[in-house]
Amino acid sequence: MLAWMPLNLWIVEGGQMKQATLYLLLAALSSTGAMGQINCTSGSAQSKLVCQFPFSTGALSNDTALGTGQAGTQALQTATAVATSLNIAMASQVSQLPVASASAGTVVVYKGGVPETFNNLGPILTDRGQTIGKGKVFIGYSFSQYVFNNIDQHPLSALPFAFSREAFGSGGTLQSTTYTTENLRLAFKVNQHVGIATVGLSNKVDVSAIIPIERVSLGATTGQSTNYVVDSSNALVLTYPKPSSYSSGRAFGIGDAIFNVKAMLPSGERSSFAAEVNVRTPSGDDLNFLGSGAWGFNPYLIYSYLAKFSPHAKIGYQWNTKTELNNPKGTAGRNQSLPGGMVYDIGADYALMRRMTVAADLLGSQFLNTPAIATSSVAVTGLPSGTTLVTSTPVSSSYSVNNLSAGLKLSPVGNLVFAGNVLVQLNNNGLHIRPTPLVGISYKF
Repeated sequence: MLAWMPLNLWIVEGGQMKQATLYLLLAALSSTGAMGQINCTSGSAQSKLVCQFPFSTGALSNDTALGTGQAGTQALQTATAVATSLNIAMASQVSQLPVASASAGTVVVYKGGVPETFNNLGPILTDRGQTIGKGKVFIGYSFSQYVFNNIDQHPLSALPFAFSREAFGSGGTLQSTTYTTENLRLAFKVNQHVGIATVGLSNKVDVSAIIPIERVSLGATTGQSTNYVVDSSNALVLTYPKPSSYSSGRAFGIGDAIFNVKAMLPSGERSSFAAEVNVRTPSGDDLNFLGSGAWGFNPYLIYSYLAKFSPHAKIGYQWNTKTELNNPKGTAGRNQSLPGGMVYDIGADYALMRRMTVAADLLGSQFLNTPAIATSSVAVTGLPSGTTLVTSTPVSSSYSVNNLSAGLKLSPVGNLVFAGNVLVQLNNNGLHIRPTPLVGISYKF
């Protein structure tokens, strides 16, 4: 059985310390509770990854301390906001990870009625302006493993939290306060298999389906915890460690499927312009971070130049609908939109030889008005000299995530193409990934 225990989290606003009570899930107790509209204490959501932090781990809680805290609606909202900052970063960025494109190897261009074949195999994680041709079919598969190590410039291996719990006498007189500091270690990994199929409806229009199959792993550990007990006069009475706790889970299934339509615009012999739109469906289980829980719409424009050295560029905008994962106040009917914003890409590919091409791209995604994590600290009277309470608190932020993509395409025979690529995140905004390899194979019929 599980229960909600009220505890106090210390937050610094405008240089002043404020106390907010948190309802946090503890194991081996009884009662009920909910995280906004997501019930982490009963029903199907209880075993989902979204409930790993702070609920299943008992993070931000201390059942060894004397007394209780204060209760209230603001307490539940604060606890939910802390969890939302992590959950929405995972959902928004995992659902918008770069995937291999439907660049169909060699391209035939008719110059004065004479066919001319270009052996540039095209980019890897973005698209180019040409279509695959009427009646043609392109299929592809790629695999990547994403390992996340930071969030909002804070290491996932050591997210600090501080909170307190108060003990009162029979007459309601404060007897003692227990201040607790702890570090949360999150291990978050996504293995992503992506299948893509493209059909040429005409020489100027393609339609594509992109289906991700994902295995998500999430582990949460609390450690390096210390309790400081002070009496009503703020004199230190006792210092003792808080036992560590651990919770982990895995999920496997279909992610958010994406459907794409590309239409070529009036172009030159080698310069190509195209308009495209991606529609992302909420087909993945958002409570297990396999999906976002929101529809997504991404219209964009593409330019590419067809030659041995082929530059290309893309610019668009990502709109998303509301999701149950983005509900910082934890109130029914107050779900907010999955963060989105401008998406852009600029890069080039170069045909090293007849059946080998290297490609490099700068890929960017903007996330506007998204929940994020910040840290604050405060010194408390009665604690040992030099001891400060450092905690992670929810804030609202806007930022861009920029990635460098570099790789190689090889066509050993016919229209069969193999691809290898490395994705490197250039800044430390949002949920940060380690350098990520990709391998892929594709064929055009």
